[in-house]
Amino acid sequence: MRVKWHGTACIMLESGGTKLLFDPFLSLSDMGYKPPLDELSSAMSIFATHGHLDHIVDIPTVWKHGGGRAEVYCTATPRKVLLSKGVDSESIREIKPSDELTIGAFDIRVLKGRHIEFDKRIVLKTLLRPQVVRYRKNLTYMLKENRICAEAGETVVYDVRADGKQVLLLGSLNLDADTVYPKIVDLLILPLQGRSDIADYALPFVDRLIPKKILLDHFDDAFPPISSAVDIAPFVTLMAKKHPHITVISPKPGAEWIDIGE
Repeated sequence: MRVKWHGTACIMLESGGTKLLFDPFLSLSDMGYKPPLDELSSAMSIFATHGHLDHIVDIPTVWKHGGGRAEVYCTATPRKVLLSKGVDSESIREIKPSDELTIGAFDIRVLKGRHIEFDKRIVLKTLLRPQVVRYRKNLTYMLKENRICAEAGETVVYDVRADGKQVLLLGSLNLDADTVYPKIVDLLILPLQGRSDIADYALPFVDRLIPKKILLDHFDDAFPPISSAVDIAPFVTLMAKKHPHITVISPKPGAEWIDIGE
């Protein structure tokens, strides 16, 4: 099994010729990486971790670009949004925690998750950023879409297995207190966005899961002025001190595939 990060929380997993695409987003930034639509639409299975716009708003575009052949897996609220945006009802598979799926070489468990809790400092910092003026069109668009694209308490976590390897994929940095998650997985996909204290906030989740490796995502500035480029160095430093045996991978978006077995 191998993995590639396409910016924001967009992750592609591949095994045995089967590709799974999670949370595709085409970026609202006029700088930096632009995910290749042709590559994203080559996946025949698209998954959403929750209903926020940077996780579902571009699913219709990817789905249509692929000729409407892909099956889309999401919970009830994003399903309604995707239907309203033109995704065929026959292409959407509504999922819920405890569901188990087999797609090609992949076995997938759907687990209950939680969305990150934004702190007041990050909200205030975002509102005062000079980028608010530069990206006012983005802001208008996002405020409109945020009224439609709701999380609704339906965030899920995906436990994915293939080729004797296991990946735990989070779309937002939080976990449900009452859910038993697999520990010592081969790879934990960990999104770093949404807190002013993101390094300290993230560490207890690592303590709880103790994965063999961590792949960081969502730390890029793909939807300014709401997003920001997150300095991952404090988290890497904390990990080196507390969990030196855990490898932390901070890939470049769209870079080469990473073999999870290595």
